[in-house]
Amino acid sequence: MKKLTDNEIIETFTTFTKDKFSLILSTSNKEIEPLTSYSPFVEAKGKFYTVMSSSMPHYKNIEQTLKAHVFIIEDEKDASHIFARKRLYFGANCKIVEGEEYFELFDKRYGESLSFIRTMKDFKIVELSPKEKSLVLGFGAAYLMNEQGELLQKNISHK
Repeated sequence: MKKLTDNEIIETFTTFTKDKFSLILSTSNKEIEPLTSYSPFVEAKGKFYTVMSSSMPHYKNIEQTLKAHVFIIEDEKDASHIFARKRLYFGANCKIVEGEEYFELFDKRYGESLSFIRTMKDFKIVELSPKEKSLVLGFGAAYLMNEQGELLQKNISHK
């Protein structure tokens, strides 16, 4: 893999999710019992929004802790090496949000395939505000970005 400039790394952080349509969401309850699920998402103004049923355990965990961990990964079929799949992950502060504008974000990205969520009263939108983000683009190509969009670390050295 060629060495990327700072601007190329930052651009990759901002464009990585464009062709990904689900994220893996890890939560825990107050007893710190972990739970992982996946969900569709949209991204707007530096935040991620996901939709889920308020009757599901991962929603209840978010409601209790207002925290989650997000993992977005390249599809196996697109990876140049199965153990070096490109991936973005970050911890997030969570907030339950309401309003038609959030459902419109999902309509714009997913079209009719998710339009039914509006009619299901138990479906809620959760805003995920990323903390420090990690982006892995291959072996020895791991990067950290802070909440302000500044690079903290470029490349790691394997021993």
